[in-house]
Amino acid sequence: MTPLPDHLHQAAKARTAEADTRARTALAQMVKTGQAVSFTALARTAGVSTDFLYRHPELRSLIERNRVKHGQVPRTRHADTEPLPSTSAAVRALSTRLSQLQQAHREEITRLRKALEAAHGENLELRRRLAIFDAD
Repeated sequence: MTPLPDHLHQAAKARTAEADTRARTALAQMVKTGQAVSFTALARTAGVSTDFLYRHPELRSLIERNRVKHGQVPRTRHADTEPLPSTSAAVRALSTRLSQLQQAHREEITRLRKALEAAHGENLELRRRLAIFDAD
């Protein structure tokens, strides 16, 4: 893969620096005015993508720190919890269906393991019987 020409590389660097500055300025303004700080709100205010904010560790830690400072606990998902209320109905339905499929697969795996254990036991028994006849 050929490297980018210098002028494109410089333009990309400048665009990233400008987005970083906009994000930091918007974050400072949000904190100063007491607005709720979140990745989505900051991205909207600064005119950057949430992906941009998540991919920059320093910005990400600033957002998380200010989000926690203002009483907003980061929303984390655990496998055993219900979907977040802000998720769409389609996502909730798909999550429910996925959980059901996972449970069905776990049950099938358990059933198959038991069948495999039984087959191994039968195989061992048949080998022992065969060994009696081969010894003669």
